[in-house]
Amino acid sequence: MENAVELDEIKNLWAESNRNLEASMRLNSILMQQSNLRKTETSLQSLARSIALEVIVNVIGVVLIGVFISSNLNEPRFIVPAALIDIYFIALIVAGARQLAELRGIDYDEPVVAIQTRLERLRLRRIWTTLATLLFAPLMWVPFMIVGLRAVFGADAYAGGAAWLAGNVLFGLAVIPVAIFLARRYGSRLAASKPMRALADSIAGHSLKSAMDSLDSIRRFEEC
Repeated sequence: MENAVELDEIKNLWAESNRNLEASMRLNSILMQQSNLRKTETSLQSLARSIALEVIVNVIGVVLIGVFISSNLNEPRFIVPAALIDIYFIALIVAGARQLAELRGIDYDEPVVAIQTRLERLRLRRIWTTLATLLFAPLMWVPFMIVGLRAVFGADAYAGGAAWLAGNVLFGLAVIPVAIFLARRYGSRLAASKPMRALADSIAGHSLKSAMDSLDSIRRFEEC
């Protein structure tokens, strides 16, 4: 009888030990998730500040272009390129605002997979925004030149002649299909290389990459 009592006590102690171990493991899991989520939140806050700075710079650009337009209301030839630049800045502001809204929409109480989905969507949005910015840059430099020469030096870029301006515009137009061709022809091959993956991470932002790495560590831990 005494042996049976001792055996029951041992079983109870073993069961209690198992419960304590499971509770400890759950606590460690929660603490690890909280630590990684804090790192993720810190990285995303840094990214948000960077995007906000981009938006502020573009807003300043819109204001300056507005001042330029108001100073040249009687000269449509300067207003048209200024309006194109204004549209360009406004498009960048809208893109930045959408990214900030995506960041603000992240709920750290959501499942990790849901957060990763949001981050991937944000990453792709930033990549497309950057590529679109670079794609239209060859076209925008002519309006920038016209407005810049007029605003800073009071010079008239149209004095170079219509043929000169047309040549610059055509050059910008020619760059776009060439860039698209190169991307389609060599993009898949280059994308498989580590340098191109690193470039993609840079385009998306190092802060975002760090955030995704932290979340990925949580996912791997949950799968164990």
